[in-house]
Amino acid sequence: MTFKYSFDSMELKIQRNLKFQMPDRELTLDPERHATRVKYALDQVLASDMFGKAERLRNFLSYVVEEAIAGRSEAILGKTIAQDVYFKSFASDDGHINVVRVDAGRLRRKLQQYYETAGAGDDLRIHIDSGGYAPWFEDRSGTIQSNVDHTPFRPGLPWLIGIPAVTIAIIALAYVLGGRMEQVVDLNPKTSARSLERQALSAKSPAAVQASNYCDQARGLLFPIATIDNQILASDIFRMAINEAPDFYCGYAGLAHSLGTQALLTRGEGERDALILNSGQMAQKAVDIAPSNGWSQSAMAWVSYVSRDYDRALEYSALAQSLRPNDGNVLDFRGVILLVMGRFEEAYDVSDPSHPREIGSHRFAHRNIHAVASFHIGEFREAIASLKFASDNGDPVSALSLVFLAASYQRLGESKEAHATLNQLKQSWPEFRPDLVLAVFYSSPDLSEEVISALTDAGWRF
Repeated sequence: MTFKYSFDSMELKIQRNLKFQMPDRELTLDPERHATRVKYALDQVLASDMFGKAERLRNFLSYVVEEAIAGRSEAILGKTIAQDVYFKSFASDDGHINVVRVDAGRLRRKLQQYYETAGAGDDLRIHIDSGGYAPWFEDRSGTIQSNVDHTPFRPGLPWLIGIPAVTIAIIALAYVLGGRMEQVVDLNPKTSARSLERQALSAKSPAAVQASNYCDQARGLLFPIATIDNQILASDIFRMAINEAPDFYCGYAGLAHSLGTQALLTRGEGERDALILNSGQMAQKAVDIAPSNGWSQSAMAWVSYVSRDYDRALEYSALAQSLRPNDGNVLDFRGVILLVMGRFEEAYDVSDPSHPREIGSHRFAHRNIHAVASFHIGEFREAIASLKFASDNGDPVSALSLVFLAASYQRLGESKEAHATLNQLKQSWPEFRPDLVLAVFYSSPDLSEEVISALTDAGWRF
């Protein structure tokens, strides 16, 4: 067999490739510090004709960019993309991971095509390298500023005047953990607690930062709370956080939450007892490491509830909220505990969508919690609005969402809508038993009677 080598064809190929300049890693932009520019770059890509009809790739790109802006680039995994973008469970079927890999390849090629054509003049470009899913951002404007100020931090006196005590405390913690911080700490009083915590963690250990990233990913999987596959996947990622930084509290606290929920959803008494014991050990470990952290105390609250120690569950969850009043995950579990114990007005207030939330996952469950609380206090129209908003905006959605949507419709006398919603429930989750699941979570059977009654009136047969 004879091979003919054509220098002319090779030259043409080189000329074509030169039209697309290779991305320059020296011009990388920090997405956390430049969130506005990154969001604008994302909007430009999504608004293009090339991405107009590629819905799955649009969702994929939006998700990874938003995770990068939130400081969770290193924790972007194939499994969590599948869960958050495609709403697929991979606890028992890893075959679907190939879908993520294939889509990642398609997305890389489409981004390259976009920047060769319609986006050739874009100042900021989004790249996703082969072998991973985390994006990085190339600034081609020529005005990039250093992402890191190398001026060493030194504790002093005059510049501390007027800074909130919480900010000073976090800076002091970072100084104690790291000896001294060879980086600038953002002293803006409007800086989020999450950002300040990450600075303190960075001073302590890069491994702790990565463990925190894993925790943020896993905390987003703790809801829908009645989905066992979610809890199993969350447990796996929390264990990754523990392996990454065994002396960091978050993985232990998160694992306590997910194991506790698995215990509620497990029917076998022996297995359930083992899960409760393990979740209690994890919660205690978290408290031993970080007793003044709200997430640690939230773990103790949830383990107490799962163990049917309701008074301590209320006590710990109240303490957790006082320690981390704006931690969305802490507030979610506080709301659930209040809800399943029949303290509906309090759950309604804690889950109020207007309450500021930060730290951790972007997938908070407060709108669903607010909807359930709204149902129980007779605000059926508000319950429907909350559930619909949650579904339309990427909040966790489950069979229980449809249960309370149908029950709310029925109590408003809108039987046709209630019946249609129950049909959706049967089609999407044919094996789901609302009576059994509600009995597992509520502290007393009386608390779920109104829901069961509304479903029965709407035509559900148990």
